[in-house]
Formats: sequence, structure tokens, C-alpha cells
Amino acid sequence: MKIPLLTNLLLGLVVGWQNPNLFLVSQTAPTLLHKQVTSNQKACQIYAYVIDKDPQGLNVRANPNTSGEILGKLPTNTDGVLVDVIASQGNWVAINKAEDASGKVIFQGKGWVYAAKLGTSTRGYEKKKVSVYSRPDGGRKEIGTIPSNTAVTLLGCQGKWAFVGYQRVQGWLAVNDQCGNPLTTCS
Repeated sequence: MKIPLLTNLLLGLVVGWQNPNLFLVSQTAPTLLHKQVTSNQKACQIYAYVIDKDPQGLNVRANPNTSGEILGKLPTNTDGVLVDVIASQGNWVAINKAEDASGKVIFQGKGWVYAAKLGTSTRGYEKKKVSVYSRPDGGRKEIGTIPSNTAVTLLGCQGKWAFVGYQRVQGWLAVNDQCGNPLTTCS
């Protein structure tokens, strides 16, 4: 009885060492290995708009990669397609709704879009510029500024923070400095 337990324990340690996504489920059943659900997905709640210029439209995919099934296409030849962004993973963001400038829903449900095909704008009109930060939290450090009322590329998100790029600056933009509608100033 001790030999199979020891063998299974050693096997579990070796397999777990080679693949950190595996772990022992319980101490009473050490022979069971279970794939741990690991994800670098970050929940967020921001608004953005389509900046992609591809006349074929912007693909909304089932998974955050280029081989994911295409669930729909967002038009790129209109005045504005607004999206609700709910998560970020790597270079991709998950949306749960997209609507055109008139408010008509053109995509409903969860789908993934390549983040850099979306944008937001800066606010900060009374300051003439907004700060971008090294982290999306209270311990953040300012790493640069972006002019007010400027379109920026979305690179990711976390919580209500948008990770954006503008020229050579990449950093986190606070919720009060974001405008996810290209047709208004969000003031």
C-alpha cells in the first residue's frame, strides 16, 4: 500500500514539475491529477470604438486568437461602432455588445477582438493633457502624458483602466480620462 502511494506521489511531483498547470486534487486521492484552470484574463469594464479600416470588417472571435471561430464582423465603414469591453487577455479584449452610432445593436454576446483594432480618446479638456501610469491602481507612477481630446489605441484593460498606446507612450489611462465614443467629447 505504501509503494503505490509513494509512486503516485513521486509521479505527481515529476508531472507537476514538468507541467505547472497540473496539481493533486486532494490528499485522500493523490492519484487523481486535474488540469488547473489558469488564465491571465483580466476583467474590465470600459468603452471603446472600432478604429480598424479593413473594408471586410473587424472579426469578433470565439477565442482570443486568430484561429478562433468568427462569431461576427463589426463594420469598419461607418461613423462609429461602439463596444462594451468586459475582459482582456494578452493582445485581445472580450466584448459583450457592439452598437452603431444610432444605438442599433450589431453584436450581442461574448466575443474576442484584437485590442489594437479598437481605440478610445482622452478627456482632460481643462488640463490640456492627461497622465498615463505604470500600473492600473493606487500605487501607480506617472510615466507620460497624452494631449487632451486625442485618439489612442487600446492595448488592453483591467477594471476601469484602459491600457493604451499613443506615439511612443504606452500606459494605463484612468476611467475619468477616457472617452469611448468617437462622436462626442464625453464631457
